[in-house]
Amino acid sequence: MAQERPGRIAEWSEIARQRAPVLRQHFRAWIAACQENPHMIWEAAPVRYATYALGAVVLLWSASWLTTAINPLPQEASERAVTADFHLLCTNPQCGYHFVIQRKFGFNDFPVTCPKCEQKTGHRARPCYSPACGGRWVVPHTDGRVERCPRCGQTFP
Repeated sequence: MAQERPGRIAEWSEIARQRAPVLRQHFRAWIAACQENPHMIWEAAPVRYATYALGAVVLLWSASWLTTAINPLPQEASERAVTADFHLLCTNPQCGYHFVIQRKFGFNDFPVTCPKCEQKTGHRARPCYSPACGGRWVVPHTDGRVERCPRCGQTFP
């Protein structure tokens, strides 16, 4: 039966375990040398690059904070909208006027008064994108939970 070869991670961890005492000894010697000559700390490439990286992060964070402090977002941009536009269609056969009203979110007090014929026949409309209607605004018929176009019969999602 063939013996399986250990993976590279297992090999690397074994090498690290074997070299750990030597690395500890070299690290202690470096610390002792740095205590005698503190300038050696900066001469070590990992210390120098880590300091540069930390400085870059602090510099970018400071620049971001400074630009926000100098030029804050307008107050209107951070406020949430409380109204919505509703497309309506007059169901009076002589009128058929398409108009838009602005009401609070969740408005559902239909029908509303049509501004053209002044009758309470304005119902919420949807565009029907079927090939037969081609984006025409219609007042959908409701069959329980399903809304259908009155012209072509296509269901709305």
